Formats: sequence, C-alpha cells, structure tokens
Amino acid sequence: MMIPHPAQVPSRPFRYRVLAYAVAACATTTGIAAMLLRVFDLSNVVMVFLLTVMLVALRWGRAAGALAAIVAVGSFDFFFVPPVWSFHVSDTQYLFTFLLMLVVALVTGQLAARLRAEAVGAAAGERRANALAAVATDLSVAVRNEDIADVCAARIGPLFDGKATLLLPGRDERMALDGIGDRGIAQWVLEEGRPAGRGTETLPANDAIYLPLTTPLRTRGVLMLERSAAQPLNVEQVGLLRAFQSLIALAIERVHFVEVAHETQLRMEGERLRNALLSAVSHDLRTPLTAIRGMAGMLDESDVAQAIMNQADRMQRQVANLLDAARLQGEGVRLDLQWHALDELVGSALASTDLGARHVVLDISPEIPLVELDATLFERVLVNLFDNATKYTPDDATLSIRGDRTGTHVILRVEDDGPGFPVGVDTHVLFAEFVRGARESAVPGVGLGLALSRRIVEAHGGGISASRREPHGARFEIILPAGEPPTIDLEDPA
Repeated sequence: MMIPHPAQVPSRPFRYRVLAYAVAACATTTGIAAMLLRVFDLSNVVMVFLLTVMLVALRWGRAAGALAAIVAVGSFDFFFVPPVWSFHVSDTQYLFTFLLMLVVALVTGQLAARLRAEAVGAAAGERRANALAAVATDLSVAVRNEDIADVCAARIGPLFDGKATLLLPGRDERMALDGIGDRGIAQWVLEEGRPAGRGTETLPANDAIYLPLTTPLRTRGVLMLERSAAQPLNVEQVGLLRAFQSLIALAIERVHFVEVAHETQLRMEGERLRNALLSAVSHDLRTPLTAIRGMAGMLDESDVAQAIMNQADRMQRQVANLLDAARLQGEGVRLDLQWHALDELVGSALASTDLGARHVVLDISPEIPLVELDATLFERVLVNLFDNATKYTPDDATLSIRGDRTGTHVILRVEDDGPGFPVGVDTHVLFAEFVRGARESAVPGVGLGLALSRRIVEAHGGGISASRREPHGARFEIILPAGEPPTIDLEDPA
C-alpha cells in the first residue's frame, strides 16, 4: 500500500542574489584582465573570462553561469576591444570572436552547473542513506513501542530541526488524552489514513504535521512532527520523511505481531498444561470408577446398588469426555472413516445410554445412504446428546430422533420435550469448552460434552447446532455430507 504523500512539496525559491554575485565576479575579472593585459595579449586574456564563467556556474548554478557568460562578453567588448569604452566594433572579425566566446562560455557554464547539481544530489543521497541506515538499525532492534518512540524523538526529530513524537491508539483504537499534540487531529489521521496539519491539505494552519503510519493491514499510529523552522520541507526532506513513515509503521507492526506471538505461545503453554492435567486426572479416576462399578455389580439388585452403578457409568462418560478432549487438543482429530448405516450407530448409542422411563421416537428415513464416519467418535457424539437429554428432562419426557437426507447432506435431529434451554442462554455458546447452560447446577457435568461433539462433527466435514423447540424443549441438529458410498455387488442367485 502506498503511503499517502505527507505534505505539499513547494518548489525551491530562486535566489536572485546569485545574479548579483555573478555580475560582481565578472567585474572583478575585468579588473584582473586589465592588469594582465599589460603582460599578455588580448587573445590570452579571454581565457580568464571563460574561467570566471565556469567557476560562477559551479558555485551558483545555471542561471548565474549564463548571466556571467553574457556579462563577460560585454565586458570584454566594452573594456578591451578597440575602440575601448564602447560597444562599437571596428573590426568585424571580433564579432566571430564574441560569438565563439559566448558559446564556449555558455557550454562550459552549463556543464559546470550540471556537474555541481550532480555533486549536490550525490551528497544529499549519501546523507539520506546514512540517516535511513541509522534509523533502520535502531528500529530493527526495537522490541517495544516505547523503543520506537525513543528512536523517533532521538533520531528523526533532529533531522528535521524539530521534535518527532509517536502517537499510538489504545486497545479501543482511540488516541489517549495525554496532552501531546491535538487528539482530534491525530484521531482523524488514524481513522482516515491521510496526513493533516502544517503543509498539508487538511488543517494547514496547525503548527505540527500529523502523518499516518500505514501498514498493509491498517493504520497503526500517527507520527507528529513539530518544526521550529518557518520554511516548509523541501523535496529531499519530504522523501526522507516518507521513508521514515514506512520504517516506523513496519516496526510497529513487527512489535505487534511479536506480542501476539508471545501471547499465543503463553496460551498454548496453558492449553498444554491443562490438557496434561486433564489427562492425568482422568487416568487416575478411571481405575477407582471401574472398581466401584464392579463391586456394585456384585451386590444384590437393590436400588442402592443400581444407583451406584448408574452414577459410576455417568462418571465414566465424563471421564471419557475429559480424556477425549485432552487427546483431541494434543493430537488433533484422527478419524478412522468407514461406511456405516446411521440407524445402527443411533441404536448402538441408545443401547449405551440409560434413558430411564423416557419414551424414544425413532424415525430414520430408509433413503439415507451409508455415511462415512468414525463409528466410535460419532457414537460418542450421540451418547453425549442422549445423556444431556436424560440429565435435563423429566423421566416422562419424549426423545425424538429423526434422520433424513436433503440434497447432498444427511440431517440428524435429536429433540426432547423437556424444559429446553434456560432463558437468556445463547445456544451457540453452549458448544464452547467448560460452558454449561445453567451454572452451579445440581446436574452433574463439566461442560465438555457439546464442545467435544462439535469438534468431532466438524472433523467429519459437518456441523452441529442447538435451538429451542416449540412449544418447549431442546433441539440438536447434526448435518453431515452424504458422500458417495461404495457399490455393493450382489451375489448371483444362479
């Protein structure tokens, strides 16, 4: 992205006094030539005038050199060519001499002026290169925004005979009220990405120049330049300032991404530690839970023994969710995809869940083809949904499981006619980790089942959503790609 032009670049004013210097130099040369004429011939004295024209052009430029050439020819004619003290020429051969002298003086003067301009340009380029190298070196080692601000104040400001201040917005993208500069102008420059202040098209009467620090992504700050000099920036300074704009903007963006990378690394370390803790705790819980359930099964078929086994099974499912969540966080989702009948997976999940006395309505369309799934993981999704239904609906509730095909997708809906989601709960948030519909509820759970289900369904290329069912109840909808199941060759009856 091009950085906007920071300021208007006025043309360099012509210095008329150099013309007076050129005339004075010719007058001085005339006096010297008068003294030399006592020793040398007139034809040799002409070279003194040519030397003067060349020196004037080298010192004061093309215009001064051209004027010096004309004045030198006139002086030579007026003071040294007979009749002297007159511009009248007695010998017409002197006309050729004057013309040749004028041409030679103009050519040498222009060549000398061009040499001077190139030398001045080279010196200016060297100064810009040195300044850019120094600022770039300092910015390359800056690791904080405060370091960049120091470079602006210590390096850039003195180069423009002023004070350079770095203005950065807060997290709300608003400029701070710290008394530095005009907050309104700085905020406008930040939002519009255009320069403002002295020498620009916006608020040119302001004492300072406000320049946007624009990166390919967005404007990250404002550089304020306050100059004590009254004259505007010249072309060289404007070019240098634009280069500094780019360097500072890139440095700020680099520091920003360094901070983002550091925060991301801290979060990753936290996630890794949490997953390790979950995995360790889950492993430690599985063994005693298995023992508790086994010992409860050895008791008689009393209600107490059955309650112990139910609670142990529920804890086993929660521990399994914890283990799967830790494994998926650490290793990612690895699917063992096979073609399965959806109704068989639903039946297997129903068999694994104690639904109590709840009525189950199963309506799976026979037109649903085989679906490519990881049977173990997808059954975990269904068990989580059925387990939620048992935890949040009364014993006489009805659980409806409907499956159908729509175009290239297979849709499975799990609905209940229970109380539904609490009022004010965003159903999208329920799929986040450790989020539950009702906080501090007596219903057991840690808020991992739906988060784990979403990761598994999305790993299959599908999606899962939750909504409120009318007039009451909860609805979960799973959408899976239908795919192209393999063709099954039937045996020849013959």
